[in-house]
Amino acid sequence: MSDRICSMLALSLLLSACGGGRSGPPLLGYGIPTPTEVTYVYGDTTVVSLAVMGQGMELSQRGVANYSVTFGPVPGGIEVTLTVEDLAAVINPPMGSPIRLGNEDVTGDLVFTLDHLGNPTITERPEVSDVGSQMVSGLGLAHTFFPGLPNRAVGVGETWVDTISYEGRESAGLRSESTVIRYTIAGDTVVAGRSLMVIALQGTTESTAELELSGMSVAQSSNLTLEGYVLWDTQSGLMFESFKKATGTGTVRVPVAPGPLPIEIAATQRARLRGM
Repeated sequence: MSDRICSMLALSLLLSACGGGRSGPPLLGYGIPTPTEVTYVYGDTTVVSLAVMGQGMELSQRGVANYSVTFGPVPGGIEVTLTVEDLAAVINPPMGSPIRLGNEDVTGDLVFTLDHLGNPTITERPEVSDVGSQMVSGLGLAHTFFPGLPNRAVGVGETWVDTISYEGRESAGLRSESTVIRYTIAGDTVVAGRSLMVIALQGTTESTAELELSGMSVAQSSNLTLEGYVLWDTQSGLMFESFKKATGTGTVRVPVAPGPLPIEIAATQRARLRGM
């Protein structure tokens, strides 16, 4: 037993002998929350700017969806079943008509486990149309929807770092991502009568994709800077809200271009418990 653990044990015994005292900071890790069935309202806005032969162009994507989530126990963590409902999104390409996405673009559930730190293992993925994969990615959701947690007691000002790395094939092609996020306990707030822990986040993410979209091969890479926050309900053991803003640059290759085209990317993502 380490000196630190012995000291904590001695302090705990002393407080008990004195009739208790102020409770310490809460344990921040994944377990079965209360309630075990919730719905998150998710929104995504992405704008990609590029220049072709000196002419500026823009691709935008805006969408919303409800994510119905059920939590269950498994050894060493929890099982998460996520169902995409009420999907409504529009992709506006630089040339051509807007592309609309709906529930028909996603079939089946995303099922994965999270250990107490939030590391995922995917056991089942939904079927997503090629175009729908621009809005819904089973790989991405399992690895990035919920934050990484330290699985220890943390107080204001304390930090931890989460590293996310994954690659795999989805309906439209191959994807990979490597992300490093530093989380910091910034304090607490009250929303709709609920006391919530405020967790600030900053990080970077590198991603690549080799996709087949509408019969055309597209290769994209990007390097983005992330910032945002998570509101965590320590009493319920649930993520109440998350917000991420990503900005950066990259390149895209398409058959009609002689070489890679530089792009600029700006994106925001927000998820919040419905009815809160």
